[in-house]
Amino acid sequence: MRTRLERLGPAHAEEILTGQDEALAREIIGRPWDRERLEEFLARCAHWREDGPVVEFAALEGGSGRLLGGGGLNRLAPGLGPGQVALTYWLLAGARGRGLGVPVAEALADRARDLPARRGTTRSEAVLLIAPDNTASQSVARTLGARPTGELVPHPAGGTCRAQRWVLDLRKS
Repeated sequence: MRTRLERLGPAHAEEILTGQDEALAREIIGRPWDRERLEEFLARCAHWREDGPVVEFAALEGGSGRLLGGGGLNRLAPGLGPGQVALTYWLLAGARGRGLGVPVAEALADRARDLPARRGTTRSEAVLLIAPDNTASQSVARTLGARPTGELVPHPAGGTCRAQRWVLDLRKS
């Protein structure tokens, strides 16, 4: 199945609200989205430039345009070194278990490779933070060629959750 990325924005609110579940909530913000907070977030996303320091994408099914999930690229995330970008990916409940995680993550990795250099550093690595019990995401990361570093760091959803740090060499195609 072909996957297409577009900038995440207000037009994706309904599909996210109806397609989210507890597993997605745990990984993204630690709780399910409510309409008001999601709309505020999506309005901010719509203003971020695609080549800016933070950008969020919607991953759409190539033919139907149905929202499958999405992900983001963040050059300002904590713990990043020169040439690194944080890469996130997620799938709505109805898209999981269908082999769609890899094409979504590959499309995001391709976008990360295309990011312009900043302050003389080229984009060389993507950092993925994956919950230790999220075996599906770990499988996606392995298929991409990412490797775990063995380091546990604070989970992006916050709270006391921890995440494993994985690194993907972006210089490889």
